[in-house]
Amino acid sequence: MKRFNALLFAVIGLFVATSVSAAPGKRLVPSCTKVPVTQTTEVPANTVFDGLVKYGKMVCLVGNAKNMNGSQSEKQIPHFNLGVGATLKNVVLGDPAMGAGRNLLAGGADGVHCEGNCKIENVYWGDVGEDAATLKGAGTMTVSGGAAYKAADKMFQNNGANSKIVITNFYAEEGGKLYRSCGNCSKQYARSVTISGVTIYNLNAGVGVNSSFDASKLPALANAYDVATMSDFVSNKPSSRCATFIGTSKGHEPGKDKNVDNIARACIFK
Repeated sequence: MKRFNALLFAVIGLFVATSVSAAPGKRLVPSCTKVPVTQTTEVPANTVFDGLVKYGKMVCLVGNAKNMNGSQSEKQIPHFNLGVGATLKNVVLGDPAMGAGRNLLAGGADGVHCEGNCKIENVYWGDVGEDAATLKGAGTMTVSGGAAYKAADKMFQNNGANSKIVITNFYAEEGGKLYRSCGNCSKQYARSVTISGVTIYNLNAGVGVNSSFDASKLPALANAYDVATMSDFVSNKPSSRCATFIGTSKGHEPGKDKNVDNIARACIFK
């Protein structure tokens, strides 16, 4: 793995936070059989949905309805809704054969929704729809293994209350951001993300965090801020791996936070 990463550096000139021994090289979507999907699959609390067990092979689940075609519409529904403590593993979401570019209406739907604590293991988003996965409630979403491709905007969205997303051993290619903490949800909270052993390729930025909040609109969060902790975080572009914003209330757009002290406390590289 170290030898492979060294070759990757020589060929495409990656920019590295620290050591790269844990960050993966380029990953391809596994060969899979396409299966059309027209509604959300509910995974009950504390249960496991394993695509290899259900189908006996790797499958590409492709949204086959307007509200699952993978557009940027807020009316998109998820492929999976994970109850608290549920696990999703070994599936591909969206049609990876749709071609290059972003926002291809390739059946990625709104990816995966987590109601709280959940695990996502060895899942590939062949084409990210509205989002790859969204944490909706309090708890921790853990993403390990797999990859995501062709996201028109962000891949992992954190909307939860005092919540955390952990992403390890992951590869992301062609998209806006790997992660975004909600900048203007109707209820705002300080959130966190941990990135370890992750490679991003042709993304506009790595993570987007609220390094401060607008005290005039959110007085309860006047002294609060998100924290992104990153190690072995590799990018092929010199653009920011940690983009900082001023979190705000619903109906307003979060502005960029350029305060160096705020950036330093919110973006922690190890």
